[in-house]
Amino acid sequence: MLQRVIAVYGKGGSGKSFLSSCISVRLVQRDTRVLQIGCDPKHDSTATLFKGVLLPTILEVWREFHENGDDESLSAGNVIFERNGVYAAELGGPETGRGCGGKGIVLGFDTLAKLGLFEWDFDVVLLDFLGDVVCGGFGMSFARSIAREIIIVAGNDQQSLYVANNVSRAVAHYAEEGSESRVLGIIINKDDGTGVAQEFADRIGVPVLANMPFIPEAVMAKDAFEVMEIPAMRDAVDQLIESINRHEAVIPKPLDFEEFYKMFRQKARGKLRSANLDELVSRETAGKELLYVR
Repeated sequence: MLQRVIAVYGKGGSGKSFLSSCISVRLVQRDTRVLQIGCDPKHDSTATLFKGVLLPTILEVWREFHENGDDESLSAGNVIFERNGVYAAELGGPETGRGCGGKGIVLGFDTLAKLGLFEWDFDVVLLDFLGDVVCGGFGMSFARSIAREIIIVAGNDQQSLYVANNVSRAVAHYAEEGSESRVLGIIINKDDGTGVAQEFADRIGVPVLANMPFIPEAVMAKDAFEVMEIPAMRDAVDQLIESINRHEAVIPKPLDFEEFYKMFRQKARGKLRSANLDELVSRETAGKELLYVR
């Protein structure tokens, strides 16, 4: 039976997939059985575990079996792969411009459940979720209480913290509806020392699990196993794992939009002027004095 399910959320490019893979590798090296599931339509979460090889996705494989009328023959071995003790799968997503990524997430998890996901003997299942998308499908880990613990990866920049606030908002919303999912904390990745992410974490009431340093050698490594051979990176991930084990997950207190933008000192300086129908249908009657701040 599953003992611990952790979902990692973050803005695209925040480093969540890289860190997820590093955590998976280091946990296995510390005698923990791990299954990592990529829940991002880009299906690149596990590439760093398999030397850049992209796994066939659950949706791709399911579609092939389904179109051949052979659904019952689909097995875990068709979608779960292993390297050096780390087990992994990718959910995948629809073709570009076609279908809904959120629905794909739901279908992927339903397929895994039928294959026996909740009976498999893993100590940790790590779900690597895209955080930019806020539709219900991408929030199913906490909407359905699949992951009791949510980790958010962010930097000190506005966009990644905006995603962090949205994820916190969704977790808090579903907690009110009975969800048992909580935010375990925030990982500040490639910390530049400005302290913005720390301030944000303090204001929403969640701990900072780690301030991950930027280590150039890690960028040059070919995969997560090589990354864990770098002493500084291995030590940083060990400290992160200890922090994950030490903290308890909480219900966050997300900021409203005005509070969030005030953190970045974006104060309104202009005035709004309502458009009238005449100027919309004819440029000749358009207003000559638009009120804005240069």
